[in-house]
Amino acid sequence: MNKKKITVKELAQQLGVSISTVSKALNDSYEISEVTKQRIRKHAEKHNYKPNRLAVNLKSGKTRTIGVILPSILNNFFTTVLYGIEQVTNKRDYNIITCISNESHDNEVTNTEILSNGSTDGLIVAIAEETQINRNYGHFQECIDEGNPVLMLDRVTKSISCDKVIVDDFNDAFLATEHLVNLGCKKLALVSTIEFLGVGKKRVKGFKKAVSELLGDEHPELVLETSLKKLQLQIENLLDDHKIDGVLAVDEDASLVVHKVSKSKGFKIPNDIAIIGYAGKKLAKYISPSLTTVNQNGVKIGRAAARILIDRLEGKKTDFVTKIIATNIVKRGSTFKID
Repeated sequence: MNKKKITVKELAQQLGVSISTVSKALNDSYEISEVTKQRIRKHAEKHNYKPNRLAVNLKSGKTRTIGVILPSILNNFFTTVLYGIEQVTNKRDYNIITCISNESHDNEVTNTEILSNGSTDGLIVAIAEETQINRNYGHFQECIDEGNPVLMLDRVTKSISCDKVIVDDFNDAFLATEHLVNLGCKKLALVSTIEFLGVGKKRVKGFKKAVSELLGDEHPELVLETSLKKLQLQIENLLDDHKIDGVLAVDEDASLVVHKVSKSKGFKIPNDIAIIGYAGKKLAKYISPSLTTVNQNGVKIGRAAARILIDRLEGKKTDFVTKIIATNIVKRGSTFKID
């Protein structure tokens, strides 16, 4: 049976001192003698006393807690982002409360209201798909107007002035496409299930720009933007109707289904068709052949986001910053040299 936790009041009664004296001794106040401090600390340790952190934080007017709102926890990228956030918050003695919007605008509004209602000092947010489709960001502005800082990562909007941590999606897609062209691919396709997201639109633009500049009008690009429900059928039709030899899949679902369908149709990867995707390291490494990916460095994004927001909370930042995290292409089996 767990023992009841001893309180400051009980410590004071047992030691025959005031509650204020116990509190000051445990917080190493200069007002209390070293002899008294040692006596109180020894007694507190003996009875396994632990301070009520929430009460201490509320008294100071700070919760030392950051709210995190992510659109999905099933997406490996956001899992790594959360891991990076936790690394920094743990080191700097902050807690986090994580909410998942599941791509819903209503859920995101509710999460924002709950987290900004005195339970956190600030928010780290990746915007939900419905919010980007509706372009309704009023809940974030209200949060900021009420004195609660907001930092946006990955999925951001120009409509809200705040700190942001992003990657260069346009340039990343351009470089990934360039890699396919350098392998000798001539008939390229892009596959996406995130056409409504800002990051998805930027990747499409980067792909189109690369095809136009590197291959010209002789080899026009093919862009397949579809829903998860129709994804497999649409990819099957794409591969049946066009002699594709290179694919850039700009989200995890598209990446895995392109890989699966290509193999099921008898394509030899990468000799018949080379594939670059966006997917987690474990998924990319252990499918066969392994998948070349654009590494978005989710952990670094999470770390940067937490550092910037905490610096702002601690008064170390004034102007808003937009931090761009460098990415890289991790070359694996799906784009090894085509014979």
